Amino acid sequence: MDRVRWIGQAVLFLSLLVAACAAPAAPGPRIQVQNAWARPGAMGMGQGHGMSHGGESTSAVYFVVVNEGDQPDALIGVISDVAERAELHETKMEGDVAKMQPVPRVEIPARGKVEFRPRGLHVMLIGLKRDLQVGDTFTITLRFERSGEIQVPVSVKEMTP
Repeated sequence: MDRVRWIGQAVLFLSLLVAACAAPAAPGPRIQVQNAWARPGAMGMGQGHGMSHGGESTSAVYFVVVNEGDQPDALIGVISDVAERAELHETKMEGDVAKMQPVPRVEIPARGKVEFRPRGLHVMLIGLKRDLQVGDTFTITLRFERSGEIQVPVSVKEMTP
């Protein structure tokens, strides 16, 4: 009788395990960050490829945010240890002049994606703490309203026209 009971319990356990594996994913956003890269930047003014933002050396980070979930999310902040500040920015054309401006949040639609790219949305690294040279890597932390913080590895690459 013990053997029959053991087999019955084993079958019940396996049935529960199969049911759990087949269960649909929890509702909500499912965020992935792909293809993160940054342009080179140098700490001192006039060196290398460093840009200037109010006299501070800068760089920019680009990537794609993919939301495979059934609910939207929003990117609300960014942290980086390679710069004094990291901000969400967008480049907008005003006549013939491209102007960068901070944005407080970037909506990520359900089952959609948002591309951060040159001359568009990007993360601005302001007040570089070290030079960023082609081939270097570093990490940024993206803060999402619903998904929390996601660590993203970034590679420094030349910007191609």
